[in-house]
Amino acid sequence: MNRSLERKKDLIGGILFISFVLFLIIGGYFLTRYMTSDKEKEKAAKNEVNQFKIDDKKDLVYFDNEEVVSDAIDLVYKDVIINLKEADTVNELLKSQMDEIRKSVKKTSENQVDTTREIQFDNSDIFSAKERDYVSYESANYISLVVTDSDFDIYTGSKITNQESYTFSLSNGKRLSNETLLGYNNLTLDMVKEKIRVKLTDDQTEINDGTNILVDDTINAINGENAVLYVNRSGKLCLSFIVKTSNESYNDNIELN
Repeated sequence: MNRSLERKKDLIGGILFISFVLFLIIGGYFLTRYMTSDKEKEKAAKNEVNQFKIDDKKDLVYFDNEEVVSDAIDLVYKDVIINLKEADTVNELLKSQMDEIRKSVKKTSENQVDTTREIQFDNSDIFSAKERDYVSYESANYISLVVTDSDFDIYTGSKITNQESYTFSLSNGKRLSNETLLGYNNLTLDMVKEKIRVKLTDDQTEINDGTNILVDDTINAINGENAVLYVNRSGKLCLSFIVKTSNESYNDNIELN
């Protein structure tokens, strides 16, 4: 009786052991295939993008000719390059714009400071200058670049003056218009403006310093191809916009899908 019970235990133990080993072997096989498949997909996607690049050794967006103009106000000028063959015209435009921006610098030592005005940056070696900032967003299917221009002076600091965006498809390397981006997401400009109206109305309730958001003025400034649409790193269509207020304007953004 005891021997029979022991045989059954041994048999069950053997079956469980063999099942465990088979599980490891089969599981390892499928895991290896899955990982290999992911690596192959990643490599294929990279090769597909590389065929649209100007230089396949460099990132989709990179910088050149960097110049530290002022450590005191953290002013740095640099040329941005969108590393896609179809971006040549955009790159030339951005380069020419930056060439002009570099000429805008006025030194404090070379300009008469109005001591009757309040000075926000009394330790600045720069009296006034134009500033330009870049933010790039790479997602699975798109690369977007948002360019923000500001004016700086020692009295008021930096104020945003303009924004532009450039989005390219990584499936064909071509630039996408705002109309195309909206169409891909089943949106119209009027729908976008309504989303902004709702957001700004909600934001107004959170401002307690007497500042009034100028909702209509903000929305009316957003027009067609001038709208700063971009695709973020999660693949979501977004809009960056300047919020006009009764005091200083500020930059904001919203996810649209």
